[in-house]
Amino acid sequence: MEISDLVEQTVATWSAERPDIDFTAMSTALKVNLLVTKQLEITNQHMLSLGVTLGEFDVLATLRRHGKNGVLMPTEIAVFAMITPSGLTNRLSRLEKMGHIVRLSDPNDRRISLVRITAKGRRIADLGIEFAAQHSTDILDGVKPADLAAFSRVIDQLIRNVEDQTPTSARTGALRK
Repeated sequence: MEISDLVEQTVATWSAERPDIDFTAMSTALKVNLLVTKQLEITNQHMLSLGVTLGEFDVLATLRRHGKNGVLMPTEIAVFAMITPSGLTNRLSRLEKMGHIVRLSDPNDRRISLVRITAKGRRIADLGIEFAAQHSTDILDGVKPADLAAFSRVIDQLIRNVEDQTPTSARTGALRK
Protein backbone atom coordinates (compact mmCIF):
# COMPACT_ATOMS: atom_id res chain seq x y z
CA MET A 1 0.00 0.00 0.00
CA GLU A 2 1.28 3.47 -0.88
CA ILE A 3 2.10 5.83 2.01
CA SER A 4 -0.52 8.39 0.98
CA ASP A 5 -3.19 5.67 0.68
CA LEU A 6 -2.27 4.24 4.09
CA VAL A 7 -2.51 7.66 5.74
CA GLU A 8 -5.77 8.48 3.97
CA GLN A 9 -7.29 5.14 5.01
CA THR A 10 -6.07 5.47 8.60
CA VAL A 11 -7.46 8.98 8.98
CA ALA A 12 -10.75 8.05 7.28
CA THR A 13 -11.34 5.04 9.54
CA TRP A 14 -10.45 7.00 12.68
CA SER A 15 -12.64 9.89 11.57
CA ALA A 16 -15.55 7.50 11.16
CA GLU A 17 -14.96 6.02 14.62
CA ARG A 18 -14.19 9.31 16.33
CA PRO A 19 -15.83 12.20 14.44
CA ASP A 20 -15.29 14.37 17.53
CA ILE A 21 -11.51 14.51 16.92
CA ASP A 22 -9.70 16.64 14.33
CA PHE A 23 -7.13 14.37 12.66
CA THR A 24 -5.56 17.02 10.40
CA ALA A 25 -2.30 17.36 12.36
CA MET A 26 -2.13 13.61 12.96
CA SER A 27 -2.43 13.04 9.21
CA THR A 28 0.60 15.22 8.56
CA ALA A 29 2.59 13.64 11.41
CA LEU A 30 1.73 10.17 10.10
CA LYS A 31 2.99 11.10 6.64
CA VAL A 32 6.28 12.32 8.11
CA ASN A 33 6.63 9.20 10.28
CA LEU A 34 5.94 6.85 7.38
CA LEU A 35 8.31 8.75 5.09
CA VAL A 36 11.11 8.58 7.66
CA THR A 37 10.43 4.90 8.33
CA LYS A 38 10.61 4.09 4.62
CA GLN A 39 13.76 6.15 4.16
CA LEU A 40 15.44 4.38 7.09
CA GLU A 41 14.43 0.96 5.70
CA ILE A 42 16.04 1.80 2.35
CA THR A 43 19.18 3.18 4.00
CA ASN A 44 19.43 0.18 6.34
CA GLN A 45 19.15 -2.22 3.38
CA HIS A 46 22.04 -0.44 1.69
CA MET A 47 24.14 -0.55 4.86
CA LEU A 48 23.42 -4.28 5.18
CA SER A 49 24.73 -4.70 1.63
CA LEU A 50 27.96 -3.10 2.91
CA GLY A 51 28.06 -5.61 5.77
CA VAL A 52 26.96 -3.36 8.65
CA THR A 53 23.69 -2.37 10.26
CA LEU A 54 22.47 1.21 10.21
CA GLY A 55 23.46 1.51 13.89
CA GLU A 56 26.96 0.23 13.17
CA PHE A 57 27.24 2.64 10.26
CA ASP A 58 26.29 5.48 12.64
CA VAL A 59 29.31 4.60 14.80
CA LEU A 60 31.65 4.44 11.80
CA ALA A 61 30.27 7.71 10.41
CA THR A 62 30.69 9.36 13.81
CA LEU A 63 34.33 8.29 13.97
CA ARG A 64 34.89 9.32 10.36
CA ARG A 65 33.46 12.82 10.75
CA HIS A 66 34.52 13.70 14.32
CA GLY A 67 37.68 11.96 15.24
CA LYS A 68 41.08 13.36 14.54
CA ASN A 69 42.54 10.39 12.72
CA GLY A 70 39.23 8.67 13.44
CA VAL A 71 39.86 8.34 17.20
CA LEU A 72 37.29 9.09 19.91
CA MET A 73 36.45 7.95 23.41
CA PRO A 74 33.36 5.68 23.62
CA THR A 75 31.51 8.33 25.64
CA GLU A 76 32.07 10.83 22.82
CA ILE A 77 30.81 8.36 20.24
CA ALA A 78 27.68 7.75 22.29
CA VAL A 79 26.96 11.48 22.50
CA PHE A 80 27.63 12.19 18.82
CA ALA A 81 25.72 9.09 17.62
CA MET A 82 22.88 9.75 20.11
CA ILE A 83 22.90 6.25 21.62
CA THR A 84 23.26 4.89 25.13
CA PRO A 85 26.66 3.67 26.28
CA SER A 86 25.23 0.15 26.72
CA GLY A 87 23.91 0.16 23.16
CA LEU A 88 27.31 1.32 21.96
CA THR A 89 29.20 -1.53 23.61
CA ASN A 90 27.60 -4.21 21.43
CA ARG A 91 28.14 -2.17 18.28
CA LEU A 92 31.79 -1.63 19.13
CA SER A 93 32.29 -5.35 19.73
CA ARG A 94 30.76 -6.26 16.37
CA LEU A 95 32.68 -3.55 14.51
CA GLU A 96 35.93 -4.66 16.13
CA LYS A 97 35.33 -8.30 15.12
CA MET A 98 34.71 -7.13 11.53
CA GLY A 99 37.96 -5.15 11.51
CA HIS A 100 36.26 -1.76 11.11
CA ILE A 101 37.58 -0.35 14.40
CA VAL A 102 40.30 -1.04 16.94
CA ARG A 103 40.14 -0.28 20.64
CA LEU A 104 43.15 1.36 22.19
CA SER A 105 44.32 2.62 25.55
CA ASP A 106 44.94 6.34 25.87
CA PRO A 107 48.74 6.73 25.92
CA ASN A 108 48.39 9.50 28.52
CA ASP A 109 45.97 7.63 30.78
CA ARG A 110 45.64 3.86 30.46
CA ARG A 111 42.28 3.95 32.28
CA ILE A 112 40.74 5.71 29.27
CA SER A 113 39.81 3.63 26.26
CA LEU A 114 39.80 5.00 22.74
CA VAL A 115 38.23 3.76 19.52
CA ARG A 116 39.91 4.23 16.16
CA ILE A 117 38.37 3.64 12.76
CA THR A 118 40.44 1.42 10.47
CA ALA A 119 41.00 1.90 6.74
CA LYS A 120 38.35 -0.78 6.17
CA GLY A 121 35.90 1.06 8.44
CA ARG A 122 36.67 4.35 6.71
CA ARG A 123 35.79 2.80 3.33
CA ILE A 124 32.45 1.58 4.71
CA ALA A 125 31.73 5.00 6.26
CA ASP A 126 32.55 6.74 2.97
CA LEU A 127 30.41 4.37 0.88
CA GLY A 128 27.56 4.64 3.37
CA ILE A 129 27.58 8.43 3.54
CA GLU A 130 27.78 8.70 -0.25
CA PHE A 131 24.62 6.58 -0.48
CA ALA A 132 22.83 8.47 2.32
CA ALA A 133 23.60 11.86 0.79
CA GLN A 134 22.53 10.77 -2.71
CA HIS A 135 19.39 9.07 -1.37
CA SER A 136 18.41 12.29 0.41
CA THR A 137 19.01 14.24 -2.78
CA ASP A 138 16.89 11.77 -4.74
CA ILE A 139 14.01 12.01 -2.25
CA LEU A 140 14.00 15.80 -2.51
CA ASP A 141 14.38 15.85 -6.30
CA GLY A 142 11.89 18.21 -7.87
CA VAL A 143 11.19 20.17 -4.71
CA LYS A 144 11.68 23.87 -5.38
CA PRO A 145 14.45 25.50 -3.31
CA ALA A 146 11.97 27.93 -1.73
CA ASP A 147 9.67 25.05 -0.76
CA LEU A 148 12.59 23.11 0.67
CA ALA A 149 13.67 26.14 2.72
CA ALA A 150 10.11 26.55 4.03
CA PHE A 151 9.89 22.82 4.82
CA SER A 152 13.20 23.00 6.68
CA ARG A 153 11.88 25.89 8.80
CA VAL A 154 8.73 23.89 9.59
CA ILE A 155 10.81 20.85 10.59
CA ASP A 156 12.96 23.07 12.81
CA GLN A 157 9.81 24.36 14.52
CA LEU A 158 8.50 20.81 14.97
CA ILE A 159 11.79 19.80 16.57
CA ARG A 160 11.56 22.75 18.97
CA ASN A 161 7.95 21.79 19.79
CA VAL A 162 8.93 18.21 20.55
CA GLU A 163 11.91 19.30 22.66
CA ASP A 164 9.71 21.73 24.63
CA GLN A 165 7.02 19.19 25.46
CA THR A 166 6.65 17.56 28.82
CA PRO A 167 7.67 13.89 28.65
CA THR A 168 4.75 11.66 27.71
CA SER A 169 5.12 9.58 30.88
CA ALA A 170 4.50 12.66 33.04
CA ARG A 171 1.38 13.61 31.07
CA THR A 172 -0.09 10.11 30.89
CA GLY A 173 0.74 9.07 34.44
CA ALA A 174 -2.56 10.43 35.68
CA LEU A 175 -4.45 8.36 33.09
CA ARG A 176 -3.02 5.11 34.45
CA LYS A 177 -4.20 5.67 38.04
